[in-house]
Amino acid sequence: MMDAASKAAYEAALRENGPTILASARKFRHTETGEILGKVSPIHTGPANARRPQAAEISRTSEISSDPPLQSVSTAPDPLRRPMPPAEPYPLACLGEILYPAAKAMLETVQAADAVIAASLLAASSVASMPHADVCIDGRYVPLALWFLSIADSGERKSAVDELATRRHRMTEREAAKKHEEKAREFEIETQAYSVLCKKEGKGKVIGEIKTKIKAVGEPPQEPLLPYLLTADPTIEGLHKLLARGRGYGGVFSDDAGDFLGGHAMNKDNKMRAVASLSKLWDRGEFDRVRGGDGSSKHYGKRVALHLMAQPVIAESVLSDPLLIGQGFLARALLSWPASRAGTRRYVEHDLSIDPAMIKYWQRVDKLLDKDPPLAENTRNELSPAALQLAPDAKRMWVNISNSIESKMNSSEPLASIKAWGSKGADQILRVAGVLALVDDPDIKQVSAETIGRAGEIVAWHLGEAARIIGTACIPPEIRNAEAILAWAHEHMIAETHSGHVLQFGPACVRTTDSLRLAMAVLVRHGYADELDPGTIFDGAPRRTAWRLLPCA
Repeated sequence: MMDAASKAAYEAALRENGPTILASARKFRHTETGEILGKVSPIHTGPANARRPQAAEISRTSEISSDPPLQSVSTAPDPLRRPMPPAEPYPLACLGEILYPAAKAMLETVQAADAVIAASLLAASSVASMPHADVCIDGRYVPLALWFLSIADSGERKSAVDELATRRHRMTEREAAKKHEEKAREFEIETQAYSVLCKKEGKGKVIGEIKTKIKAVGEPPQEPLLPYLLTADPTIEGLHKLLARGRGYGGVFSDDAGDFLGGHAMNKDNKMRAVASLSKLWDRGEFDRVRGGDGSSKHYGKRVALHLMAQPVIAESVLSDPLLIGQGFLARALLSWPASRAGTRRYVEHDLSIDPAMIKYWQRVDKLLDKDPPLAENTRNELSPAALQLAPDAKRMWVNISNSIESKMNSSEPLASIKAWGSKGADQILRVAGVLALVDDPDIKQVSAETIGRAGEIVAWHLGEAARIIGTACIPPEIRNAEAILAWAHEHMIAETHSGHVLQFGPACVRTTDSLRLAMAVLVRHGYADELDPGTIFDGAPRRTAWRLLPCA
């Protein structure tokens, strides 16, 4: 136990600072495999407060004559990470005459974050638009597939926004699925009949004669295309199958991206192959399946849009993944991490299902989804989108914006820290502009300068978000582990501990001596902990490494 003087100082600090540390500490709860399941708000960077430990989970004997001196409670610990600056308001007005009124209606009624609403509408519009056109510039064709990663806590109404944005997609999918059932039954009957007929006509002693008779039967029946548009948690093989045997395009949409990012497709054995394949689909709309035993094939003219909504605790893990960043998977996504609106919302009595702006948006989505996409000759689902040209003044504007983005990636410029995102900024503008143009006018043949300007504003906002997020969310493992240990200690009211206890009972992310040593070194260095003398007695045994967690941590 603490001596009387240390205990008095500790309790005085608690009385002064109050019991609010648990509200400001990260709460990491893990499964046995280390999956992060929950989180509270980030650790404050100023002097924090601590709940008084009332029930020690480990006992320290009084065999030591005196405790090490307690750090002065007037000294605030250093922040473990740079605080993230607030997000700028989203340029919703740039969404255009169809999407902006819908976004405004959702903002006023659902009261989700503006960036989450915009990303949902743009991603959903991308699914409806991308089979019909590519933007063509100097002989290069740019697909209209858009990817978004939106970061927001649970309770930010992500699901409600996603449901509204994709309502017509899901209704179209449901209606097509009913028709597919009938077609599938008919296909099965036709296949059996064809097999019987071929067997009957395919008798003979000469191969040429048999071939002639079978050819006379006609072509075998074709399996109906899969009707699905959206999927939430596909494996890469499942997505390939959907594209190869379905419409040739679709969307990966999830309002809980932990299912996808932590699922089979993204586990350590499959991640590299999955992100490489997805990136190729974003770039060129192609993938190949070369396998031993079940045949090989290459597929062209495919499109995949993506919108992943992730809680911060999941997003931070993803944004710190060197493979996802280094390979370029994340750089293809437009990022956003808007401020929470929780606590400021009041119920609005308004039915969005009869809102004129939403109805106009859904009608435009219906028109695009019902329109047959152009296909390559003699194919059923290889997309051959029309060329959407830039007007001369639109091209000049795009070239100027592209050059400006490039210059801002110099070492001393704002985009230097996010070159992977910046290098794709010009193409992102073309993609967003193409989607905006088709949503405003499904029969349009040329993108105007005004549309390029609006798309440039949207992409500039997302590049600003990437610069704001990357660097504060990309946290080294030892910092994340240090935050986990600190939150665990405060949650369980532990004032003093030793390495064996942390390794056995502490957060799941700290299960090795090396990871513990690095994390505790961070806490000591930043003033959140003091290292106790070697040989300090805990649970009746001397401990080589032990620490006191300071009440001001």
